[in-house]
Amino acid sequence: VLIHVYNIVLFGPVSFPAGIAVCIGMASTFAYANSTLREQVALKEKRSVLVVFWILAFLTGNTLYLLYTFSSQQLYNSLIFLKPNLERLDFFDLMWIVGIADFVLKYLTIALKCLIVALPKIVLAVKSKGKFYLVIEELSQLFRSLVPIQLWYKYIMGDDPSSSYFLGGILIILYSLCKSFDICGRVGSVRKALKVLCTPQTYGVRATSQQCSEAGDICAICQAEFREPLILMCQHVFCEECLCLWFDREKTCPLCRSVTVETLRCWKDGTTSAHFQVY
Repeated sequence: VLIHVYNIVLFGPVSFPAGIAVCIGMASTFAYANSTLREQVALKEKRSVLVVFWILAFLTGNTLYLLYTFSSQQLYNSLIFLKPNLERLDFFDLMWIVGIADFVLKYLTIALKCLIVALPKIVLAVKSKGKFYLVIEELSQLFRSLVPIQLWYKYIMGDDPSSSYFLGGILIILYSLCKSFDICGRVGSVRKALKVLCTPQTYGVRATSQQCSEAGDICAICQAEFREPLILMCQHVFCEECLCLWFDREKTCPLCRSVTVETLRCWKDGTTSAHFQVY
């Protein structure tokens, strides 16, 4: 897709069809990388480091080629709260810049999670990686919500603020109020994620040999012999690592579906939000 629009960009501003084509290409890249990484997270220690680093190299190559292709517009400036090099900033240009910045930040989020997935068990236990995925995702969503602010301020006030000072002032106030509520909510989510990271999670008590024998000595999740078995309140026994990964996605017992976790924390399974940060 980027190769297809390369010549268009060289000889003028990005046209609407070219912009749509690039966004579709970036969305497809994101969907592929996101789903592939989630599959690798689910494989636990059996994940392929080669596949993980392929995702990392694939996203890095796409990002560098994108920024190089549109280097004349200096789109990377928006990632550090600066205005890109554009002669004008109409609504399409605004959506174009915000969209590109959002996808690049999503790529960076997936890349950071790739590094966590690639860490060996001796460095970071598999059962603890979900907490880091959660923190990375919440920080990413907070930063992604901050990036468009200066662009929207610039667009609302226009090139000649004096011509629409009153209307622009009202819109700036409304935008600031909406953005304040959004940022406050995301800051709260980051605080909760950091609390989860710093708080040890226990889903049950250590199971005895007799309890393991009564359960058949086989974990119902991984279908292998128990490793560091835990027994839940419902008296079902599972491997501790299997339980941690299960409760990264669910909040009920895998067998009887009795509620074990009061609050389900999203994003602990390595998924990155596909939400498009419009404003």
